[in-house]
Amino acid sequence: MLDLSAFVLRQVALPSVPVTATSGIVPSEAFSLTTAPPPVPAIRLRAGTVNIALLGVDTRPIQGGLLTDVIIIASIDPYVPAVTLLSVPRDTLVYVPGYRMGKVNTAFARGPEVFRQTIKYNFGLDVHYYAAINFAALVNGVDTLSGIEIVALCPIYHVFPKDPYYLADPAAPLTVTVPYTDTFTGEVWMPGQLVPTLTIAIPQAGVYQLNGLQALAYVRARAGIPGGDVDRTRRAQQIVRALLNRARQKGILTLARLPVLYDQFKRHVRTDLTLEQILSLALQADRLGDAAIRSCYLDEVGMTSAVLEPVGAVLIPNRENIAPFLQKALFVPLNQRTGEGIPVEVWNATGRRNFGPVVAERLRELGFRVLSIQDAAEVYTQTKVIDFTTTKKGSAIPLLQRALNLRPESVIAQPNPGEARYRIIAGRDFEACYHETTPANVRQVPRPTPAATPIGATPTPTPAAPAPEGKTEG
Repeated sequence: MLDLSAFVLRQVALPSVPVTATSGIVPSEAFSLTTAPPPVPAIRLRAGTVNIALLGVDTRPIQGGLLTDVIIIASIDPYVPAVTLLSVPRDTLVYVPGYRMGKVNTAFARGPEVFRQTIKYNFGLDVHYYAAINFAALVNGVDTLSGIEIVALCPIYHVFPKDPYYLADPAAPLTVTVPYTDTFTGEVWMPGQLVPTLTIAIPQAGVYQLNGLQALAYVRARAGIPGGDVDRTRRAQQIVRALLNRARQKGILTLARLPVLYDQFKRHVRTDLTLEQILSLALQADRLGDAAIRSCYLDEVGMTSAVLEPVGAVLIPNRENIAPFLQKALFVPLNQRTGEGIPVEVWNATGRRNFGPVVAERLRELGFRVLSIQDAAEVYTQTKVIDFTTTKKGSAIPLLQRALNLRPESVIAQPNPGEARYRIIAGRDFEACYHETTPANVRQVPRPTPAATPIGATPTPTPAAPAPEGKTEG
């Protein structure tokens, strides 16, 4: 059991909804509401559960701004114990209480209390605390740890400015147009030179070592990358896990070292957590096993990708699915109180060298405890699951079928009351990359084409639309 006595829990109150919440938004196939949708019912979590919002903020030295391009709600159940990470895509369309319908990443810019109200209204969750970091916090944090190791599940090729704070001139995006000083190196970029760039190249799923700038690029990349913002939410959670694992390895999660690091990084962090609370969380996180940290992603409720004027590109969630999904995802059964997950074996039968860790990473994110990884003696065309359990009660087969896209005939019952409850034999059809399954969760709606005005006709004037809230590129 975790000791969360240092944390104060309170319920978030919601203001009344103005009738202007949807004014200015052009109706379309994807969005035809004339009033804000009703609030999502409250999610019933076990008493004592603490919800902390982990936010990545795109705050630039010149522009400022507090758009949260990474939103992860860490729900900590002290009795199992377990930590569930819920990722919310930054472009998710929500009602921002007291204001209007907009992207969820604009809520924090209106203040932490408005952000809390936004999460409560649209997801039924009370956010008790928050911690927001900027680019520099992640870059310097990873470099302080001498890099992190991630298991990439999707190929990525991304070229990015050497300084992530640099904003290109739209008229000449590849060329420096005014003198600029690199935030991290102090190097001066002169007008006329090409913008200095770095490249992150991950040709296939596997294990990779990243430095600070590469880690930031890995978590931010979405333009031109299949899966877009939905895939990016997965990578953000991988970075969180990698940071925690590396901090454990380096022995940083101690009373002696954490206060020093806190002083070093606090100017890059905005939070309402006290140092005492941070120390309490860090010390207990050091004792949790990897399988005690579970993952879930909002796109699993089903979403519609669309462009709404004047909001921009959005992901519209199926609101009727939100409460049932989160209730199941965040309420961890007490029969998992060991926090170590269901034990499984992994056999790599893909014929691809070193693919076992990729399969294991996918299973660990689902909450399983991987006992062993080995290469199979032969190559399998299709992925199989060997079910060693002797009862269907508490079976994880439905989860495995859903997450790995398995057909019923791919599950083979071989009752054997040993330590491993299942053996996952990854065949050539095993798909680790999330964007391959994204179409099942996200429906694409074409951008509406404005109707042409007949020649000689007088256009009917329409009310001016409110200005877009913040930028749309991340």
